Amino acid sequence: MRQSLRNTRALLLIGLPAIVLACGGSDEPSSTPIAGTYAATFFQTTGSSGQRNEIAAGSTLTITLAANGTTTGHLHVAASGSNPVFDADMAGTWTATENHVVTFTQSADTFVRNMEFTWSSDIQGLSTLAGDKVFTGTRIQITLTRASS
Repeated sequence: MRQSLRNTRALLLIGLPAIVLACGGSDEPSSTPIAGTYAATFFQTTGSSGQRNEIAAGSTLTITLAANGTTTGHLHVAASGSNPVFDADMAGTWTATENHVVTFTQSADTFVRNMEFTWSSDIQGLSTLAGDKVFTGTRIQITLTRASS
């Protein structure tokens, strides 16, 4: 009986720390439900020339956040006044904080890499990324909605 108790105690002392380490948390994107493919469902700019519904004007943004922390996708901004059409590749990486603030690192110089997005999910499982920031006098508001799985 005494030998069995010692063996059990030894297993607990060796095995318990190994189990705790194996079940530890991770800051990797794969540990969150954020990964998925998102598309702009609201995209509005407001500047000195007024307010513009970018989606109605023909602008689009689709971005896929892979579980391994990489991104793919495309940004298309329709021409406006003297500003020509703008297209950018959304290849890069993404990270999320504990508070579900998502940021992007990309080589393409767009508002996407310079804006924080807040991830949320409702009771029906609808997930969105929302951003709102002013860049040199132009406010960009955007909501990306995750495609259904």
